[in-house]
Amino acid sequence: MKNMICAVMVLLPMTLAGSVATANDELTLQGMLATAKIAGACGIMDSMIDLQRTTKLAGGDEFVTRFWSVEAARLGLTVEQLSDRCTKAIAGYDKMWALAEE
Repeated sequence: MKNMICAVMVLLPMTLAGSVATANDELTLQGMLATAKIAGACGIMDSMIDLQRTTKLAGGDEFVTRFWSVEAARLGLTVEQLSDRCTKAIAGYDKMWALAEE
């Protein structure tokens, strides 16, 4: 377990550069929790896109676009920056999950 935590502390900051931590930051337990929280929220937002893609709900495209725009603005980001942050957070979470399985 201690080796896994050390590996996460060394590898993950480089993965999350520009998101939860940067390559110069030491990833803390709070950083790991923040990564998991962001990845979860992004997963839900991605599910909205998938749902709309498959169901073609009336007004759904506009709703999803508006929702992502509002969330990005709330965080002081563009939609593209939010999408990039989500991609990095999900990749970081997946790496933490894989390390925990070892």
